[in-house]
Parts: sequence; C-alpha cells; structure tokens
Amino acid sequence: MSTNNQPAPRKKPPQVTPAARPDASSASSPAPVVSAAASQVPPITKSEPLPAYEFLGYLPDSYGSKKLFLVARDPHILFAYWDLNQGQYQDAARSAHDGKVFLEVYVPGEGRVQQIHIWDSHKNWYLQVNRPDTSFVAQLGYYRPDGGFEVMARSAEVRTPRDTLSPNTDARFVTIPFNLPFRELYEIIAAQVQPGEELAETLARLQKSDFELPFQARVPRDLTPKESEELLGYLGDEEVRRRMVGSFEITEILKKRFETMLSSGQWGSSGSAWVTSISSPFGASFGKERGFHMHVNAELIIYGGTTPDAKVRIDGQDISLTPDGTFSYHFVFPDGQFHIPISATSGDGVEKRSALLSFLRMTELEGDVRKTGQPKLDEPLGKL
Repeated sequence: MSTNNQPAPRKKPPQVTPAARPDASSASSPAPVVSAAASQVPPITKSEPLPAYEFLGYLPDSYGSKKLFLVARDPHILFAYWDLNQGQYQDAARSAHDGKVFLEVYVPGEGRVQQIHIWDSHKNWYLQVNRPDTSFVAQLGYYRPDGGFEVMARSAEVRTPRDTLSPNTDARFVTIPFNLPFRELYEIIAAQVQPGEELAETLARLQKSDFELPFQARVPRDLTPKESEELLGYLGDEEVRRRMVGSFEITEILKKRFETMLSSGQWGSSGSAWVTSISSPFGASFGKERGFHMHVNAELIIYGGTTPDAKVRIDGQDISLTPDGTFSYHFVFPDGQFHIPISATSGDGVEKRSALLSFLRMTELEGDVRKTGQPKLDEPLGKL
C-alpha cells in the first residue's frame, strides 16, 4: 500500500465581500450587513473654481500700518495689540543699538511703568499694571545709538476702570411691562408726566408712590442708614473695597453668609427681614455666581457642658452656663498660636476638671484669594 507523505493542499478561504466583512476594529462583533450599493463611496469631484469677482484674495499677516491699540481689560490689566509686519520689525531691530524693539507703557505725567522686549512673532501683550482708575499710554519703538527712544507707534490714552463701588447713587430701578405697547403705557401715565421727564423716570417715580398701575411693579426700597452700616460691616470693608461687586454679587455674598450664620446660630430668623427685602432688585430668586473667585476665613467655637451648678472659666474668665449646663464661646480665628485653658469647678467647690486647648493657624495663599467677611466677634483668648 502506497503512502503519501505530502500534506493535503490548503483550500483558499472563501472571499468575503466588503458588505459582509467584520469591522477590523471589533472582530468579536460582526458589522451589520450593508448592501454593496450603499457601501460604495461616491467619487470625489473637482469643485468648480470661484468666479474671479468672488475671490477677494488671502488676508495678509499684517497690513504694516504701524498702529498700536491699548485697551483696559479690567481695573488691573491692560491689553495691547499692534500691526507691524516682519520687514518693519527687522528694520527697527537693525536701527536699534542693541537690536531690540520694545513695548512701553506710561502713566501721563508720571513716567514709564513697564517695558517689554517684543519679537517679530508677537502681535499683542497683556500687561498687569494693578492701577485702577488710572490713565495709560503705550508706545512701540527702539533705542537709537545716541540713546534716544525712536517711537514707531503710540496708542491713544486709556483709563482703567475703578475697582470700588460707584459714588453715583442716582440710579433707579423701574419695571417696564413689555406686554403693553409704549403708546398704551404712555396713555396710562400721561397725566402724571412732569415737564422734561422721560417715560422711565415717570414710571420709577410712580412705582415708588401709591399710584395704582395695571401691572405688578417690583422696585427695591432704599436702605436706611442703619441698614447700610450693618451691610458694610457684614460684607467687610476690605472686600467691598477690593472687589468690583454689583447688586448680583452682593446678593450672592449676602445669601451665602446669611445661611451660614443661621445654621451656626449667630442670627435668629428675625434678623433676616431686611436682608430678604433687598435680595434682588426685581424680586428674583438667588442665581448662580458669575466668574471664578475664591475667599476663605476661619472662626473658632469652643463648646462643652458640665453640671448646671458648676462654675466654668475660659482663660481665667467666668462664663455663663445654659440651664442644662452647656456652654459655648465664639471667636474670630486669625493666624497665630493659641493656648486656651478651660476649667470647671463643682457647685460645692470640692471637685475640679480642666483642659488645655491649643490651636495654630498658618494661612498660605496662592493667587488672588481674599478673606471672607465675618460678623463682629471677640478676639480669641490665650494668644501667645
């Protein structure tokens, strides 16, 4: 019997059409079957060129106008941008005694406050000046071999906005019903208009009086001097001075701090009346805070309890107990080290218990982090 040591010929695998071939990225799950006609990609056709009258050309990197613009981004930062092409920059660098071109910022009547070495790749620059309510002028140029400064471009004078609350208290809020045509609205109040008064001014005056209008008007009342003083003390003079806050931001600050004080028992619910009344000029609910910011602070609360007839002293000072013998003491908590001794003596003077509480606060801040305002509290005891 003859033997055949040759291996059996391999059969070619059946050809898989594109419609039934599994997706290469997911071999374990076959792709849905798609008809060959649907799987064909339409051929790429060459687009017709635009008519000559529609092609306006490509925008250049620079027009070479040598114009310099300066704007105030906020009370502390300026933004400068300029139109200087590469040839103009290189000509200036060759003419400069040190081969450098500079962007300089001046306070008129005071002198230069910043100087930036720029390259031909630079087209704009942010400048942190930290000078609210101040006028600035910028200029581009270079230093000649004789030491003089050759000005290539100069900006117009700009002024940074103030970072304090506006002294203008003449602003008035008014509700204008947009469901009424202005002609109909005017006819309602025409008899009440005073000479030289605009429609919004008349409405604001009437809405603060007892005049009946056919729509609901929500106008905030003015704060009394006592309420204004309480509000400033509550927010903290430092924060009001440093932050450019409007009515929305003040509302948010008030809401967060008031909720914190209520939860900690610092204020009773009766203290919320006037805060609620100024919560929004339009009677709206509290919204989300705008802009990224951070403020932080700390307070110290010491609390405990003993028998109701005992005597308790904190750092040598007698404190009163509640009828159930509990006590609490609330301080501000500034940076520093504190050792606060607490002692309790039984009512008959026989027994004594004591504790020494030690605290250390060391604050490290990165970036623009401010102090959260606090209510008026006692200074902590036992500071070393």
